[in-house]
Amino acid sequence: MKNIIPFLVVAMTALGARRGPEPESPLDYEVVAVKRHLVLVTDSGELQLETGDHARSGDSLRTGSRSSADLEVAERAARFHIGTKTRFRLAHETPGVLIDIERGSLRAIFGKLPEGDESERLVVTPSAVLAVRGTEYGVEVEKDGDTSVVVFEGTVEVRNQTGTGDVVRVQAGQSTRIRKGRPPNAPSPHGLTSGDWDQGRRTGSSNSGGGQQMPGMGNQPRQSGPGSQSPSSQAGSRQHGG
Repeated sequence: MKNIIPFLVVAMTALGARRGPEPESPLDYEVVAVKRHLVLVTDSGELQLETGDHARSGDSLRTGSRSSADLEVAERAARFHIGTKTRFRLAHETPGVLIDIERGSLRAIFGKLPEGDESERLVVTPSAVLAVRGTEYGVEVEKDGDTSVVVFEGTVEVRNQTGTGDVVRVQAGQSTRIRKGRPPNAPSPHGLTSGDWDQGRRTGSSNSGGGQQMPGMGNQPRQSGPGSQSPSSQAGSRQHGG
């Protein structure tokens, strides 16, 4: 017995070492505003979410036509204004990823994390990975997976989804475009406000929101109302995840 116990301790330690890092705890996403339709997509069907509902890591969601929604992740000091006809998945098995956008658009707003909290906060698309350090930016993903990024405040580090090529730092007032399998384009000025973005105006990529396009890069920003608030639907709905 004296020889067996040390052997078991060593074997269990070795097995533990091979397991790798523990998966991240599920995050809670609160629905803080909905205009028209925000839908949770499940294997058994679809569930309409309303203001006050909650979703969790791994959930797949979509917005309907002429719809928008705001989701808040308090643990990561993050808020996402989801545009019309957008399909996305919430944080799942990849550490640091908060939202994986399949198609559509969103505007991301990141606040400061508590001192000492160095949690990564990533948004991914079929063609790009976006990392932030306290900022606000817009992302649009086209049906072929190509991605446009427009930065309103702070800095976004953009790289290709495959990890090839250099990381491109996009500053406030700049935008970049990432095609699948290629490195990001060099940043260039965009001349948009967050209100322009929420109303469907874009820098030159396809306009999934159905709004007017800006004539081109480098235009003077148009004045518009606050884009961070979306009309809420009536409360009194179901809770999901919890």
